[in-house]
Amino acid sequence: MKKATDETTFKYAGTNSRAGIALVELVTALFVLTAGLFGAMQMYHFCLSKTRALNESALALHTLANELETVRALPFAELKNAELLPFRSRPPALEELVNAEGTVRIEDYAPGLKQVTVRIRWTGEHGRTVAKQLVTLIADKGGR
Repeated sequence: MKKATDETTFKYAGTNSRAGIALVELVTALFVLTAGLFGAMQMYHFCLSKTRALNESALALHTLANELETVRALPFAELKNAELLPFRSRPPALEELVNAEGTVRIEDYAPGLKQVTVRIRWTGEHGRTVAKQLVTLIADKGGR
């Protein structure tokens, strides 16, 4: 009878060790799945913030180009030297940028030539200040 008890004990011991291995496999699989999901969520959040920053930059550059063309359309005689002129045009899309401030600087570059700098500054993600600018030269075309 002692022999039957030993076999029963051995049988239960084998079953318990297999159950323990299955539990370790299950916990490992859940860990790998959770780590993968958190990694995917982190990557999604990172991509969203970069996409938002790219959209803001594209909007700012479009606004700068529009203002530069507005200044270029003015007669050369109206281009007086100035440091911090406000934008002449105010596109409605500019309202999408937080605390956006646009300035125009006009200065002499050479006789009959003006350097125009248009700059925009706004508050980006996490409160950081972002600035973009475009610079061009405008020549006196003889009264045209």
